[in-house]
Amino acid sequence: MMHLKGINILVDGYNLELQKGTGIKNYGISLIKALMSLGVNVDVLCSRHPNNTNNSIVDAALFFDSQNNDIGKISQIKAVISAASQLFYQAKKIPHSDFVIKQEFDSIFDLVNKQKESGEIFNKCDCYKIAHLLYKKINITAKINVDKKIDIFHATYPLPIKIKGAKKITTIHDLIPLKLPYTTLDDKSYFFKIIKNTIKNSEIILTVSENSKKDILDCFDVDTDKIIVTYQAMENNSFPILEDVIFKTLHKFKLKYKKYILFVGAIEPKKNIGRLIDAFSGLDTDMQLVIVGKRGWLWEGEIAKLETIFGKNFSQKVKLLEYLPKQDLTYLYKGAFCFVFPSLYEGFGLPPLEAMALGCPVITSSVSSLPEVCGDAALYVDPYSSESIRNQIEKLINDSKLQEKLSNAGKERAKFFSMENYIKKLYTAYTKVL
Repeated sequence: MMHLKGINILVDGYNLELQKGTGIKNYGISLIKALMSLGVNVDVLCSRHPNNTNNSIVDAALFFDSQNNDIGKISQIKAVISAASQLFYQAKKIPHSDFVIKQEFDSIFDLVNKQKESGEIFNKCDCYKIAHLLYKKINITAKINVDKKIDIFHATYPLPIKIKGAKKITTIHDLIPLKLPYTTLDDKSYFFKIIKNTIKNSEIILTVSENSKKDILDCFDVDTDKIIVTYQAMENNSFPILEDVIFKTLHKFKLKYKKYILFVGAIEPKKNIGRLIDAFSGLDTDMQLVIVGKRGWLWEGEIAKLETIFGKNFSQKVKLLEYLPKQDLTYLYKGAFCFVFPSLYEGFGLPPLEAMALGCPVITSSVSSLPEVCGDAALYVDPYSSESIRNQIEKLINDSKLQEKLSNAGKERAKFFSMENYIKKLYTAYTKVL
C-alpha cells in the first residue's frame, strides 16, 4: 500500500493564494489533494501582508485581500541587508482558529485546515517578491525558516528559495519564455537563470509532459533521470451533472444547447485566439463562439478584430466571458457543440482534457504537448493556419458520427490522467527523494 505517513511537506503559495484560478493554481490544488491521500502532512507558505488590528477575526478577513504588486523601497533595503547577513527569514504560523471565513469548496486553505493538527499555514510578508528581487539583483537565494521540521519543500513554480533543513522538489511546467519568447513579457535572461538555479538546487524536477521534459533537456545541461514526468491530474467532478441545470446555466449566459463553439483560456498571444476568430468568421453556421478567460497580456490585439469583422454588435456572434466558477464552466463544457483550443504552446493543456472528460468533442493544435495529452481523441490543426482550424470545425459540423466518436474517445482518454494514476507517479517521485 502506498503511503508517506508522517512526512512533512511544505508547498509554496505563490499561485495558490491567487483569488482566481490559473493552471498552476489548479496544479497546486491537485498536488495537495494527492499528497494528503498519501498521508502526508501538508503545509503551505504564503506571502500575505501583516495586519496589526489585534483582532484575529479581522486579521483573518484582511489576509484574503488582494496584494500590492510592488515592493516598497524600505522593504527592498531590509531584504538586501537580511540577505547580506545570510539570516533565515522566519515565517509566522497562522493559527487555524483565525480562519473564520468560508472559502469556496476547493480553497487550499480549507484543504490544509481539514488536516486538523497536522497541516499548517505559514506566512512571510512578500517572501516571493523579495526572493525574486534578491536573486535577480545580487544572486542570493532567499532562506526561510518555519517553526516545524520540514522534510521536503515542493515549489510548484521555479522559486529562488530554500527552506531550512528541507530537500527541494520543483515543478517546471514549461519553457514558454524560451520557446516562444514573443508571446510573453517575462525577462528571458532572468527566466533562463532561475531555471538553471532551480535544476541545480532541486533533488528532482517534476514536469507535466514528455514534451516539457524534452524541452528542458534541450535547453539545459541536466541528467535525464533527474526529470520525472507525472502529468497533471484530471479530477473527478465533485458534483453530479444534472441535465436541467445545464439548460438553466446556459440560459443565464443566453446560450443554446449545442449551438456554440467553446474556448477556455487566458486571452493572450500564446492562446492564438486571433486565428480562431478568423477561422470562425469564415464558417457558414448559426453557432456562436464563446471565449471564456481572463484578459492577459496584449488581449486587445487578440480580440480587436471582432469589431472589424462582425461590427459593433459582434456580441451576437462572439460572446466574451471572464473568469467563471468551476461549476458554471463544467456546464458550459457540457452544453458546447465542441471545444476548440488552437494554442501555440502548452506544457500540458488542461482545458482540452476537461472538455474531453465531459464528453465535449475537442479540436486542438498539433504542436507541443497537446497531441501527447489528447492522443487519438481529438482533431488536430496547424495553429498557424486559420484555414486549417476552420476546415476541422467544418469537418466536425458535417459529421455526426465523428462527433459521437470524439465524445466517447475523449471520456476514455481522460481516464489516463485520473487522480489515482497521478498519485502513483507522485509517490514514485517522492520516494526517490526520501
